[in-house]
Amino acid sequence: MLIRGFVSILIVWATMPVLSDTAPVLDVVTTQYPPFEYVENGTVRGQDVETVRTVVERMGFVPRIRLLPWARAELMVRNGDADLLFSLTASPQRERYYLFTDPISTARDVFYARKGADISWTTYNDLAGLRLGVSASYSYNQEFMDWLAKDLARVMTMSQEQPDLAGLRMVALDRVDLFICEETACNYLIQKYRARYPELSRVTAIPGTVGEERYFRAAFSRQRPDAEQLRSDFNRMLNQLDLGNSN
Repeated sequence: MLIRGFVSILIVWATMPVLSDTAPVLDVVTTQYPPFEYVENGTVRGQDVETVRTVVERMGFVPRIRLLPWARAELMVRNGDADLLFSLTASPQRERYYLFTDPISTARDVFYARKGADISWTTYNDLAGLRLGVSASYSYNQEFMDWLAKDLARVMTMSQEQPDLAGLRMVALDRVDLFICEETACNYLIQKYRARYPELSRVTAIPGTVGEERYFRAAFSRQRPDAEQLRSDFNRMLNQLDLGNSN
């Protein structure tokens, strides 16, 4: 699916017009969340970065993409100080501030545990009494959040600069029993940082998805008077890429 998507992006790049020096700039913000978005050798890269950059250029804009702390990026778009935010999941709370695009990629939240920990679950109540790590900046499945509010588990919130990496290491060091994480992102982190943090080799995803597979989207600021039109144009160009996502 991803290969087909990237091939489609390359085809679009080959056929899109060269933007003029006077093309309007679209201010786009995101945060460090590899492999979806990250900085490498001073350049913003990642599978969602390439999708958004291609779509925005196809819309006739020059995308100015910046990686910022997530809270700052969200605040800028909410206040109209930036135009577009990605990658995030839609929620009723966020709908007050953003106009969400069609999906740009998929998200699947799973639990990570120490290998050999013999932890399994079917319902959230199976997790009662365990030490659960969560990321402060991530929007999880609402049913899971409602269960956490019952205080049946001991919850530790990761608010470090790289909360997912911190959570995985906490599992490896037996400071939490489980850490919930988007599977693609955490598998990438384990692979990337295993040489620096050998304890990550002791961490693995366990069966079961927290909620249904969800979609990462981009979101336009409602502060822009033309936000509806921008979203419509974005979706039209996005659908031409044929990434294999659906609503």
